[in-house]
Amino acid sequence: MGKIGIRAVTILIKDDKIFLMYRKHNGKEYWVFPGGGVEENESVENAVIREIEEEASIKSEIIKLLYSHIYPDIGDKHYFYLCRYISGTPKLGNFNELKTMENENQTYKPTWINIKKLPNLLLYPLEIRDWLIEDLRNNFQDCPRSKTLNSENLRQEL
Repeated sequence: MGKIGIRAVTILIKDDKIFLMYRKHNGKEYWVFPGGGVEENESVENAVIREIEEEASIKSEIIKLLYSHIYPDIGDKHYFYLCRYISGTPKLGNFNELKTMENENQTYKPTWINIKKLPNLLLYPLEIRDWLIEDLRNNFQDCPRSKTLNSENLRQEL
């Protein structure tokens, strides 16, 4: 197996809304949590803060680690952090995101969504969406949670 890919993901909640990225890719529409790869010599926590600023022009701070998904079949580890909104208006960042995230085959749109809409959103990974819905009810008392699964076993439909 090659180099392990580590992904840092932000779960940003403000009042009764959650910050998500709307995606349209090759005709398929869905939502994702903002995040991306951890760079060499960067901590996962620093990557969480950097990624949401690059992707959506939002400043935030970490509250705590909520979830981790380990994918042994592809050698990836994904970490999902609950973050506090500090400032910024959602728009694609002026880094590489603006150039690479908008073209004829794909659309990215950073958006605040009412938390009540989560059960009906095609939000990937759905397994994390389901944990989040449950943990919002109990104020994240069962966190952090971790699961090891093969990437081909991730749910793709509601």
